[in-house]
Amino acid sequence: MNKSVLISIQPKWCELIASGKKTIEVRKTAPKLETPFKCYIYQSHGKKRDYFSRQIQEYFNQGKVIGEFVCDRISKYNTNCFDGEDSLKTTTCLDDAEIMDYVGYLDKSFYLWYITDLKIYDKPKELWEFNYLCTGKKCSKCQYEVREELPFGKIGVCCGRYHITRPFQSWGYVEELSE
Repeated sequence: MNKSVLISIQPKWCELIASGKKTIEVRKTAPKLETPFKCYIYQSHGKKRDYFSRQIQEYFNQGKVIGEFVCDRISKYNTNCFDGEDSLKTTTCLDDAEIMDYVGYLDKSFYLWYITDLKIYDKPKELWEFNYLCTGKKCSKCQYEVREELPFGKIGVCCGRYHITRPFQSWGYVEELSE
């Protein structure tokens, strides 16, 4: 089983990705995976969560996994060396100021995730159709740390897999249950 990533993306950016206009996702971190790897797109509820948006969220597929793509390359940049390439404005749908506001200004690294083989689902998937994969260190889901191995077993070892009930703030390692 290969690790995949579930990435949370706001609705306005999901629209641009689905239309093919946004082909690079800007993130502050990157997974420790060899490229290419699969990314599942979780469409978040966005910044506005009023009564009206909750009523129509299913119509707009908010709060669901709407598709997937293959991340075939990740490039690392630093804000000190970033000169705002024109091609990035087109492919990320962000201008220099938006990138700097998101990342920060003083000696901050950021990553460009290249989107290829995009597939938008006819029927979005629910979060519970995916398992969270623990990294094996201190797990935020079970709060255990791998401590030491004793003759009768390991103490405080995370079981490694949980159904996802809440989305990741940015991204996290997952496996799809139907795989």
